[in-house]
Amino acid sequence: MRRVTLLILLMLGVAGCVSDQQFQGLALRVSALEAQQAAAEKTCREEAQRSTALEKRLAALEKQVAALSEKRAELLSEIENLQAEIARLKGLYEELSYQQKQDREAFSEFQAEVLKRLPPGGKALGAPQIPQEKPLPEKELYRKALAALKKKDYEKARRLWRRYLELYPKGKYAANAHYWIGETYYAERRYEEAILEYQKVIDGFPGSYKVPAALLKQGLAFLHLGDTAAARILFKKILSKYPRSEQAPLARKYLKRLSR
Repeated sequence: MRRVTLLILLMLGVAGCVSDQQFQGLALRVSALEAQQAAAEKTCREEAQRSTALEKRLAALEKQVAALSEKRAELLSEIENLQAEIARLKGLYEELSYQQKQDREAFSEFQAEVLKRLPPGGKALGAPQIPQEKPLPEKELYRKALAALKKKDYEKARRLWRRYLELYPKGKYAANAHYWIGETYYAERRYEEAILEYQKVIDGFPGSYKVPAALLKQGLAFLHLGDTAAARILFKKILSKYPRSEQAPLARKYLKRLSR
């Protein structure tokens, strides 16, 4: 535009149609118009740059939202799988409990039938009289179970802890008893039964300091069963709900291993 302006001014000057004063005034107006146009073009460029930057930011945000939505869907799927697995294990436990009950009832019926066949006032030959045992005090019974565990007599330890829970279901060491029963199963590689016993700590004693330990061992048991998704959920739960627990650093370590 500047070239056109100069050409017009030159033609006007040559033609002698304008005075010097008019010529200068016209030149000033043209310069002002050129300045306005340059400013307008600069503003347009800046607006275009801002628009491009906003479009990039919007695209990045849309990408982040899509990623978060996908991650949320994955987590929900993992939680559903974990709940289904726990439900399956509970069903298995109930089935085993029912079978044990049936076996006990069958034994009681058999025992009653044998007693009926004995003569009046008679005793079974060679059957020694078993004195009625007094229940052990709470702390002593718990320590006795711990001693059996240290000797790796897992069956005896379980039997003693279950006796403890029968006598003291809300006792001082009830949460610990369930946890250690789970540990006996874990030591025997009976991971499904261990998971169910740890769950009793989590459901029945939510305020116990044993809860994060139970969650960690559940996660490890699921790892042994090949269910890494369930293990990952449990480790994350420790970090979110019990970040200052002794188990938190271990949960973080196992999560890093699973992320490799």
